[in-house]
Amino acid sequence: MKWAWLLSIASLPASAATFLPQTEASILLQRIADAPRHVSYEGVFVTQHGDRMQSLFVANRPEGTASGSHLKALDGEKREVLCDKSGATNIVFRDGQVSTEKRLSARHFPDLLPLNAAALANWYSVRLGGMERVAGIDCQLIELAPKDVFRWGYMLCIEKLSNMPIRAVMLNGQGQPLMQSAFTSLKLGGAPDLPATSLPPVPDGTRPVTADSIEVRSLPPGYTRITAVRRHIPNHPAEVEHWVFSDGLTYISLFMEPATHPVETVRGQSKHGMTNLLTRQVGNIQATVLGDAPWPAIELLATNLEPRR
Repeated sequence: MKWAWLLSIASLPASAATFLPQTEASILLQRIADAPRHVSYEGVFVTQHGDRMQSLFVANRPEGTASGSHLKALDGEKREVLCDKSGATNIVFRDGQVSTEKRLSARHFPDLLPLNAAALANWYSVRLGGMERVAGIDCQLIELAPKDVFRWGYMLCIEKLSNMPIRAVMLNGQGQPLMQSAFTSLKLGGAPDLPATSLPPVPDGTRPVTADSIEVRSLPPGYTRITAVRRHIPNHPAEVEHWVFSDGLTYISLFMEPATHPVETVRGQSKHGMTNLLTRQVGNIQATVLGDAPWPAIELLATNLEPRR
């Protein structure tokens, strides 16, 4: 298999060192989070999600007047993503036509950790591993082990001088890889060219939720609601209400729409166990909880929904 080497990295053991004290872990996590926002880079990385694999070119200028990043798919459908301070825009080239769409998030590999990454040390234990080489660059393995069953684990390999992740693997509870990204070529520093764009402003197609239609009695520890909008989703005729919950690394969506008939409870899981889903009726609403998150997190959120009083 062409990219079989990616599958082996999740089994790389961390060093025998113990997990870092929480204060040290917080400092390291914040450095890793800040690196992709403060470093110029360009290169090609490969992302594997289940049986799907894709190569992408990425260029990034750090925070400043000309900051931004550019992603371009190198195989499959021709598409690009442009990110700047105003957000992120998907650009798809199909049948001689160009379509654009606002993205809800401007985050992408290697920008993996949230702005306030230090808080992740409340929910993940951090341990230093050995040295590896990725795309000809020395990097250190960093293990993020979840402290409970409500989030996946991660193995990062960070470039020692910048602390930037150049390889990342999401792991399930058995240490098996669920999703992984790694640079195959990378240039750090310099001033990469970003495409000049004459795209007209793209409406984000969302409206803010002004009144909650349901209540969430309990969330998994560390999760908060970060988005609540009304929007249209592909292949769905009606507008839905879309809430997003996150601990900074794991994201769970809640989609709500009127229940036009009694809703049967449905539980689902993707082929490789990364994405979990639970649909149930809450009052007169059909609620679907969906995310690349462990089942206990999906189930806890979905079963703690009740009609707004």
